[in-house]
Amino acid sequence: MRNTLKVSFSFLLLIFLSPQAWSQERFFKFPILENGIYQLSKNQLAELGFSDFSEVAFFGYPGRLPQKLDSSQLEWREIPSMETESGLLVFLTGPHVINPINEGIEYLHHYYSDTLYYLIGKKDSPKRVFPFSSQEDIPNQNQLLYQWTALKGEETNILNSGRVWYSKPVGAGAIQSIPIRKGTESTAPWKIQGKVMAQSLQASQISIIENGNVITSAQLAPIPNSTYGIKGSEASLEATFEPSTSTVNTIELGFESSDPNGNGYFEQLLVGVPFNSDNLDPGLYFPENKSSFSTNCTTCQAWEVSDFFNPKAFEEQSSLSGQKIIIFEQGSIQPIQQIESVENILLSNGNWPELLIITDDLFFPEAEKLSTHKMAQGIFVQAVSTRDIYDHFGYGNRDIVAIRNFLAWHFHEGKKLKNVLFLGKGTFDYKGKLGGRPSIVPTYSSRNSLNPLTTFSSDDFFGLLEIGQGNWEESQEGDETLSIGIGRLPVINRREAELVIKKIMDYESNSSFGRWKRNFSLFADDGDNNIHLRDAESHSTFLGENANSYFQEKLYLDRFEQTSDNQSQRSPEAKEKLLQTLEDGTLFLNFIGHGNETTLTAEEVFRIEDLANWPNFQNLPLWVTATCEFGRHDSPFIRSAAEELLIAEGKGAIGLLTTGRPVFSSVNFRLNEAFIQEVFKKVNGKTQDLGNIYKNTKNASLNGPLNRNFSLLGDPSMKLDYPDFEVKITEWKDDSGKNLSSLPFLTEITYVGEIVDPQTGNRISDFNGSFEIELRDKEVKIKTLGDESSPVEFPDEIIMLFRGSGKVVNGIFEGKFRLPEGLSTDLNEGRLRFYAVDSTLSQDASGGQKALLGGENTAKPDDDEGPEIKVIIENQSITPFIFPKNQLEASFEFFDLTGIDVSGLIPEYDLSIRINGGDEQVLNQRYISLDGSYQRGKVNYTLKGLQEGINTLEIKAADLLGNISTVSVQIEVRGSNQMKILDHMVFPNPANQKTTFKVSHNRPGENLVIGLEVYDMAGNILFSESERWVKVDPDLEAFSWIFLQSQSKIPAKGTYIYKLTLQSERDNSFDSISGKLIIE
Repeated sequence: MRNTLKVSFSFLLLIFLSPQAWSQERFFKFPILENGIYQLSKNQLAELGFSDFSEVAFFGYPGRLPQKLDSSQLEWREIPSMETESGLLVFLTGPHVINPINEGIEYLHHYYSDTLYYLIGKKDSPKRVFPFSSQEDIPNQNQLLYQWTALKGEETNILNSGRVWYSKPVGAGAIQSIPIRKGTESTAPWKIQGKVMAQSLQASQISIIENGNVITSAQLAPIPNSTYGIKGSEASLEATFEPSTSTVNTIELGFESSDPNGNGYFEQLLVGVPFNSDNLDPGLYFPENKSSFSTNCTTCQAWEVSDFFNPKAFEEQSSLSGQKIIIFEQGSIQPIQQIESVENILLSNGNWPELLIITDDLFFPEAEKLSTHKMAQGIFVQAVSTRDIYDHFGYGNRDIVAIRNFLAWHFHEGKKLKNVLFLGKGTFDYKGKLGGRPSIVPTYSSRNSLNPLTTFSSDDFFGLLEIGQGNWEESQEGDETLSIGIGRLPVINRREAELVIKKIMDYESNSSFGRWKRNFSLFADDGDNNIHLRDAESHSTFLGENANSYFQEKLYLDRFEQTSDNQSQRSPEAKEKLLQTLEDGTLFLNFIGHGNETTLTAEEVFRIEDLANWPNFQNLPLWVTATCEFGRHDSPFIRSAAEELLIAEGKGAIGLLTTGRPVFSSVNFRLNEAFIQEVFKKVNGKTQDLGNIYKNTKNASLNGPLNRNFSLLGDPSMKLDYPDFEVKITEWKDDSGKNLSSLPFLTEITYVGEIVDPQTGNRISDFNGSFEIELRDKEVKIKTLGDESSPVEFPDEIIMLFRGSGKVVNGIFEGKFRLPEGLSTDLNEGRLRFYAVDSTLSQDASGGQKALLGGENTAKPDDDEGPEIKVIIENQSITPFIFPKNQLEASFEFFDLTGIDVSGLIPEYDLSIRINGGDEQVLNQRYISLDGSYQRGKVNYTLKGLQEGINTLEIKAADLLGNISTVSVQIEVRGSNQMKILDHMVFPNPANQKTTFKVSHNRPGENLVIGLEVYDMAGNILFSESERWVKVDPDLEAFSWIFLQSQSKIPAKGTYIYKLTLQSERDNSFDSISGKLIIE
């Protein structure tokens, strides 16, 4: 096998890669629609630049390329031709092929194209068809032959999924006429065979009728009336019949069912027209038996073409035999037309890529931009257009197998290929029959088009690159493992391509540091006997043991109150919490539960429409959605929520591991489990890219067709924004300098740690920056509300004992803290987590470990005074506080000798704020100690919804000994009832290429429509643009006007007038401001 493979690849290199061959030789492609003998004439030979027929060869494949990968597919298959005085003759098939098999025939429909291309090129010693003399001495003069006509239904795809299409529907009691227009002088019986399908809740019958006579019928079983039941019952037909006349213009399809809503369809019908061998016109014939025969056509020639790559030309017409014979004469030979040159793009200079980006010519500029970015990261990448792949590996044909073969060639010969990224949407509608969004970069569709649970689309096919793979039968026995990582960005236009490429480049280049990088959010649906929560808890247990540096945020739906409205339930609290989680930032958002193409949970905690009202997020998560259909990306009609999250500008997701079809919860669990077990693994001490994680996840969770619709919508070569290094604690000591094995309450505890390289364990001595430490108490049991299932308890880390920060110097940090009263002296297991950042070197680190809490404590500190509290509003600490807006940024600073109690163990000690006498809002989780100390700290807080006029704030804090302090301040809001521009800036001004507009206003947190108009001095508009901004910041960089943006030349030098307008969606109030802009 290995030797054969090497020879095949070497040949391919000669064809595809040799720069000398490509620089000297030219290749051409041309289209074919139907079977026949075709001719390349002498005139065409000269026009194409060939000197002689003896150097011309044909290459191609009859019909669609075979799925199963073998070494012969990685070389061009040559088609023998015959030299004549007038040109080269060659037998070629159209895209749809009928072949003899055993005692019958088979029809192979081309799923991807209704035109088949072949190649012409130069080759030494091309294969030729030579005259062949039959060994049969006594030919049978009355041999019976058939010409077969294929009738293919290709108007209906029942589930909008899968590769099998059917005819237009025929209703109960109706008849559909199908034109064939065939005739013969033979009196032998005609043949018909085919496949039909019925959608009927009752038993039904489909009949084939000719001139009112039923030729044959099929009885079809009823289908179940259920959401996930099979959607059609299929049957095969085969019969002979004697038509009423020698010419049949139409046959009819009749459907009978007692279900008034039932429909019948045909997938394919093959009609065999009989002919006697002594009266044959030019055409393609299938002899009824193996006996030899002769024809009376003295001007005809005959070839046996059952072996497409080894046709045989009969020397005499008096002794013909075979399974598939074409009869032709000079007048039936068809000219080769519409010849076009094949670009010689796919060359290699020996630098084989790790990443291939496969895209359409439309998106090639964006693919090259991403390639440049990846190359700068040290990933060798090549962008390739589907057109070039089709030309070089599909003989010019749109065929997904050509793409797979191209990848297999890279994988085996280059031995470096790790990932492939498809840039462009692919749909099940390869030929654009249904309209809608186009299939730009195709995906693989299942054979099954009737079972909602086993039909699928998948890019995994392109990763089945070992010799012998690719047949991919839709059963567990047919499972095959991926060799590379695969991802797709299903964009449909240049704008979307630009947006998603920018998101990827920003994520990888402009890393945002912070605790969000160690957040893992588990979002579980309710109901179904709590199976989704239980699955989430299973994953949580694994994470707790194997990824303890990550904080798990448990967004379990049944822990939030729900409301009822018109027989539907909603959970505004859960919806708000999800959005807050995304705004705060999380590395992962893992959803388990019910969903569809547009929604998560029946309570609509997320709907696709929500995106429009989400603000921009600085930190984008990877979404994992173990649910039904949320990630469907192969529909020309529906834009799934996963697609919208991926292409959303400045928000949504950086990638998604998601499902495109209905799935079982057990299959969801197994794949999710495999993902969570894989995503934190390191290879040779390094984190994995998404492609490798995806590949290993899929290979570890094979389950027949049931998990094949899980896809990676994202860049497979991208690594998640994991911290670079690890944080380790080296010392724990009490205030006497004694080493501690546990952490007792009220004792002053000193810790020392360092930043280390996870590969070597060595300290990173040039790491200088800041760190955060977080200590949480043991998990406590939280009880769900039992809205749709029985209440259940689950553990959660809700008690924050201490959170502090400090400096890292030369890779070392230290600090102190005390733990509050209320902890048991018995030993309990808490959790420590650390995060550190060196913003100068753009590096960060994280760590986590278990910690024993409790034990002997030293003497209680002597402190009977409550904490000192300082209030700062909008960077102002001196009263009076007067502001023109009702949303303000506040900072509360605290000092206390024993530290601030933020544990929540004793509710009256909670750190809290009360606004205008309303409910107390707990701030425990927002507090952080400063400078490596526990005595000084702060809370940053956004004051929202302040009323016009006087507002009262009451801030309460307690120290670890229970001493309580309260501070009350007043804030006056003036002028918030009217939208107002507070300040603005235009820079540069004067400008010569572009200028930027910044604006400050009094409506932070609202949705605004921001407009800009630029006029010349005569009042003519040069530029006008408006945008909707969601939950805006108080200071906005609203627009950059590029002077060539809306016109072909830069405006003339001089003075222009600009007008900025801001309008609130809440109350439609607006304000505007104008000024001069000088262009020089």
